[in-house]
Amino acid sequence: MSDRQQVSITHFSASYPVARKLMNITSSLTLILFITSLFAPLFTLEKFYFFSNTVSLLSALFSLIAKGHIFLFLIIFIFSILFPLFKLSVILYIWNSRAGATVQQLLKWIHHLGKWSMLDVFVVALMVVSIKLDQLATMQIHYGLYLFLSAVVLSMLISAISSRFLEKHHAFE
Repeated sequence: MSDRQQVSITHFSASYPVARKLMNITSSLTLILFITSLFAPLFTLEKFYFFSNTVSLLSALFSLIAKGHIFLFLIIFIFSILFPLFKLSVILYIWNSRAGATVQQLLKWIHHLGKWSMLDVFVVALMVVSIKLDQLATMQIHYGLYLFLSAVVLSMLISAISSRFLEKHHAFE
């Protein structure tokens, strides 16, 4: 790698100051939406018109532990909570770092693994809950689900846009 290419890689975040600011704002907003959605009610299950249970993502996870479903808890916890937090942290690092080739490797890794975070596992979890419902139960969706889905979509956009900027950056080297 030539000295010019090394300098170019090193100054990736400085090459796009407006994009960097927008990505920082969007990543911060995504992080706020995501953390809020962990505690917010996702849905309410009602049975026999008398019994209802409002569920947040964290309360659902604690319920899985209490019922001994450790494997399901771990899958949902890792892919719906830990990985998205790690992914957002890495993206913020990428846009605010001058780490050179490390930035490119991190972004490639996040881009490929990002498809497995949040949305897929969450949809599967909702399907499991829905299948366990009997005919006398209804489910009402709450704002927490919309916050979570917004965080998922924004996270996917941030990852895709970051990948495009890195590809564009290296095309001009």
